[in-house]
Amino acid sequence: MRKLQIFTFLVLILFIGCVAAVPPETSDLSMQAIESAFLKGKWDEVINSGEKRLAGETNNVVLHFILSMAYYMKGQYGLLAKHRSLATKDEESINIITTWCQNLTNRFPNNYYSYLLLGSAYRDGDKLEEAIKSYEKALELKPDFTDAYIGIGNVYLESLDMENAIYYYKKALYIDPRHVIAYFNLGVAYGYNGQIDEAIASCKKAIELNPRFVEAYSYLGDLYLEKGDKDEALKTYEKVTELDPKSELGIQAAEAIDSIKNPLDTN
Repeated sequence: MRKLQIFTFLVLILFIGCVAAVPPETSDLSMQAIESAFLKGKWDEVINSGEKRLAGETNNVVLHFILSMAYYMKGQYGLLAKHRSLATKDEESINIITTWCQNLTNRFPNNYYSYLLLGSAYRDGDKLEEAIKSYEKALELKPDFTDAYIGIGNVYLESLDMENAIYYYKKALYIDPRHVIAYFNLGVAYGYNGQIDEAIASCKKAIELNPRFVEAYSYLGDLYLEKGDKDEALKTYEKVTELDPKSELGIQAAEAIDSIKNPLDTN
């Protein structure tokens, strides 16, 4: 099986009907306006304003960071990955983002989104203990905040502590049984733990909730191949090439399809 990938999705969820400290209303393209929209859960506003500002500041890593998270909120994972890679291109960029997030929590200490942003920044900088503390602070402010649990699960996943990763993903799903990323990351943790059937079931649930989740199809194909079910692997990889043929995952899926259909003659 080709190397399994840990997809480091940002751990946030749409802000609906929750009470949190938020900045005052603004209506321009300033960073203040964009961060204000984010802390209020106005993802479309973040994206619209952020993309307009980005046209004149293509190297603004903080803006790329914010946009990557907003696209995650909207379930647009390709754009998430694009902006995420530009945001965290080097250690200096990560330090800039972390400092911005720290300042954000200082200015808005009662907004749980600010601590989730900080947790993500710490994870990008491999400061995993600090990341957990940030997610725990978010949970102090909002005890049923699903994505704070997912954030902690992601830290354990990256630390290869699958037992704790699985625990926190399940805790998130207990609160929100329709959380796509929780199911997907749970599947990744199960896969790394050698629990292939459980991993397959989790990935299929993620796909049921989001039928265009290319990363889940790709990983599911890997799992079927690991299990030795080439027919299911083939069908799953074909779905990847149907949804996103020109992406890296699409190209990898096409290569996997070719290797299944045309195995090398070892005689």
